[in-house]
Amino acid sequence: MTTSNLIILSNKEHPLYEELKKLPFHFYDLEKDEPSAGKETRYQDADCVFDMTLVTSPIKEKLLRHICVQFKAPVISDLSCHWGEGLINQFPRLAGGVALAFKSPKGAVETFCREEKLKPFLSEFIAALNLKEVSVTSPGHGFIYPRTISMLVNEAYYSLEDKLAEREDMDTAMKFGVNYPLGLFEWSELIGARPISMLLEDLYQVTKEPRYRLCPALKLKALKKELQ
Repeated sequence: MTTSNLIILSNKEHPLYEELKKLPFHFYDLEKDEPSAGKETRYQDADCVFDMTLVTSPIKEKLLRHICVQFKAPVISDLSCHWGEGLINQFPRLAGGVALAFKSPKGAVETFCREEKLKPFLSEFIAALNLKEVSVTSPGHGFIYPRTISMLVNEAYYSLEDKLAEREDMDTAMKFGVNYPLGLFEWSELIGARPISMLLEDLYQVTKEPRYRLCPALKLKALKKELQ
């Protein structure tokens, strides 16, 4: 039973869009709903606003600026594909973040909350999704799991492009040789190519480090998915 007045803002690009719609909270699809009229009591008296959108960093920044103006409630955002630490410092009303766009084979999700009083709302939200909460001290840039798995998947695609091994053989090697729960290509299918490519491109844009350079084959897969 939920006791909190939580608002969820999302878009269809988010991998958990359908699951978010079913939660016992107030849901808005930002592609067709406009919750900023401010006429509803639930809007005015919200305990917390959850921005669960999957968008590029420039759009995320504009969206957060808009949300922080329109809503009085504190905001927790999905920062899976972004420099979360930078956004947290930029927006004082941005009280926390989650790495929800990166599905985990163990049903876990990283969370960050800089206000102790908001942790119960964040925990209630994560529990409603039947996920296990893993609290971190900083969202960093792409948290820990999203950044790490994105780099591994990217290297797997480079290996495939260089014809070092077949996809199935690489998946088998990672599962039985390294004891991963999934092969890296299987893992990329679980998460989806778009979140992975978005995070890597954002990391490369900010750091210019070669290790984050996106494999063309992975980028093409993400673009094809986006056009479907």
